[in-house]
Amino acid sequence: MTDIPLNPELPPHFFECDNESLTPQERVWVGRVFIRSTPTPETSSGAVYAVYRLAASTGFGPTRHGVFRELEQAREKARAVGDTKPMMEFF
Repeated sequence: MTDIPLNPELPPHFFECDNESLTPQERVWVGRVFIRSTPTPETSSGAVYAVYRLAASTGFGPTRHGVFRELEQAREKARAVGDTKPMMEFF
């Protein structure tokens, strides 16, 4: 699995995109796992980390696969969720 992007630069309105009519900028993210951090003073790390992956199916925006207090926990989940982009390129 490739490196898991942390706070990648995403297309505008990415979390509201219609998965059935993605723009070329949005399609780049289909099947890729990424992590977004949100600052919060309630954790020892100073943030919480959410794991996402955009599916090429019906729905809107990427699917959230969990929120974690530590970055390493989020990375473990992201590895478990997996990056399906390499497999999808064959179809």
